[in-house]
Amino acid sequence: MSVSVYFSNQIIQFAIGTRGKRGSLKAVYTTLAPEGSIINGIIMDAEALGAHVRSFWEANNFPKKDVYLVLNSNKIAGKSLSVPMLNEKKTLGFIMREFADMQRDDADNTLSYALMSVDRKTRVRNLYAEMAPKDQLKEFIQLFEDMGISLKGIISGESSIIGYAGQTILKQARTFVLQIINGNLVSNVLFADGEFKYYNSIRCFNEPGTEAYLDDLARSLNQMEQFMGAQKITSPIEKVLIAGTAGQNLPLYQGAVADRGINAPVEMINTGIGSSPELEQQAQMALFAVSGLFDQGKSSNFLTYFNAKDEEKPVIDPKAKGRIVSVITTFIVMAVGFGIALTLRLIRDSKYNELHDYNNKPTTKMQVMAYDEAVAKRDSMLAKYNAILFVSESVKSYPLCNEDIIKILEDAAKGYATIEMSSFDAETGSVGFTATSADVNDIYLYIDRLLQQKVFMKVDHTGYIYDNKEGVYNIHVECTLAESAGRTTE
Repeated sequence: MSVSVYFSNQIIQFAIGTRGKRGSLKAVYTTLAPEGSIINGIIMDAEALGAHVRSFWEANNFPKKDVYLVLNSNKIAGKSLSVPMLNEKKTLGFIMREFADMQRDDADNTLSYALMSVDRKTRVRNLYAEMAPKDQLKEFIQLFEDMGISLKGIISGESSIIGYAGQTILKQARTFVLQIINGNLVSNVLFADGEFKYYNSIRCFNEPGTEAYLDDLARSLNQMEQFMGAQKITSPIEKVLIAGTAGQNLPLYQGAVADRGINAPVEMINTGIGSSPELEQQAQMALFAVSGLFDQGKSSNFLTYFNAKDEEKPVIDPKAKGRIVSVITTFIVMAVGFGIALTLRLIRDSKYNELHDYNNKPTTKMQVMAYDEAVAKRDSMLAKYNAILFVSESVKSYPLCNEDIIKILEDAAKGYATIEMSSFDAETGSVGFTATSADVNDIYLYIDRLLQQKVFMKVDHTGYIYDNKEGVYNIHVECTLAESAGRTTE
């Protein structure tokens, strides 16, 4: 029995089943990591995260062998490459050169790649290659080793879901978009004419399930269409497959997609791995974890090349040979100049020795140490300042019920009702008050006015109560303030 664990942000998914070219699924589990312990696939608090995963693992009696990690992280870089038919070492060398512009001199990275297709005529393989920092992977390896688990593989979320789509969905359609909803993170995979073309992830800032949230999802499909236009892909999208949301949300989402001018049919994905309707629903809600049960080959596993030595040097092609001739010619010219430079160097040796002695004097070293301490102290204070600034800015995002908000409530009530403030919940941004009017219709007209105010994200109210003594109608109203409401004038 295999375990596929998916880490991204706070949501952690587990898929239990048999891993292979066509995986099988036994059960799906989901848990929420301690807040702030992991962000964008980067461990921020290893102790809290490890304790939570260990407790959840033991409570559900998961097996500790044949465990694979599916990791979604913005530190993992991926790109589609066309690579000649080379042996494994030369293939890795080719890929590493393609990522040369993304590497720092002091970076220690490892590679993985998944085969997308092969062009037999040109003897070219189309790969999806990725590069990940070893330090980040080591943190996850250590996290699981502390639980007594030796990871059998680490696969990126991108590679895993792209490979899954190529193995399963291509049997249903040649040009399609797979959209996976995972909390406020939405991922899109585009295949056109049977070939993988594009992957992206966007972050939605609206509340899941709201119309604005569904509109964000539909807007991300427009970005896919724009990409297809830029790449001159003329094949129409045959279908849009959705994963990670409840089926009852589908009609609203279909409407949002149609409003965006996208004519492709929108369907919930059928993973085909669930043995029952209930398990199928769980599978599509945890598709990244489920995709880890589909084997993409050993080259897609970061651990395969984790301890590999430097890749073989590339074979010199004719163009490179021409460049070598130029280098040799330049070397001959430089040899002549070397004689002149050597003379100048002997002249400057005495000056160098003088400077060397100065730099190694105890007083000079003490001054350097004092400077380094000052720089370290400055950096520490700057870090504290940035932390305080971050907290301050976060506080400003909370709404505030001040005189400006109360004035908006009172101005909206003019001509319809009188209001009496009763409560304000700073944590939820909820303002409570009672509206009173002799005509019950005026109260509802007042509510309509409130709904038009941009400072209120939501307006809820109870039914009215008639006060026989006063001859008026009373209704309790709860207004949820929008982000930063009441602070714009501060």
